[in-house]
Amino acid sequence: MELDNWSMESAQAWGADFFGVADLSPAHDAILAQGGPAIADYPRAVSLGIGLLHAIVDQLPRRAERAIAANYRYHAYELINQRLDLIASRLSACCSMRDTVRCLSRPRSEWTT
Repeated sequence: MELDNWSMESAQAWGADFFGVADLSPAHDAILAQGGPAIADYPRAVSLGIGLLHAIVDQLPRRAERAIAANYRYHAYELINQRLDLIASRLSACCSMRDTVRCLSRPRSEWTT
């Protein structure tokens, strides 16, 4: 629990607005089937989030306009994902060094379907 509290406080200090920890053990078999043993070896997951700028979100009804869509893509996708990736990488490295916890940072901006 101490590591959870330290992680949350650190993530928030580095710019995360939202932080959560999930116990993945009930989903182990599904994770193993979907992601393989390398991913299934991790019993917990951390989720980070950053709130979007209201000025950007308020423009979504006009998203068909090129300038609005471009602004949203940059601020709400590219910039926010980069910030989340940096926080996750830093948190993963610090947790690994601090408590010899095995951590794997999965950058959101690199996910594919």
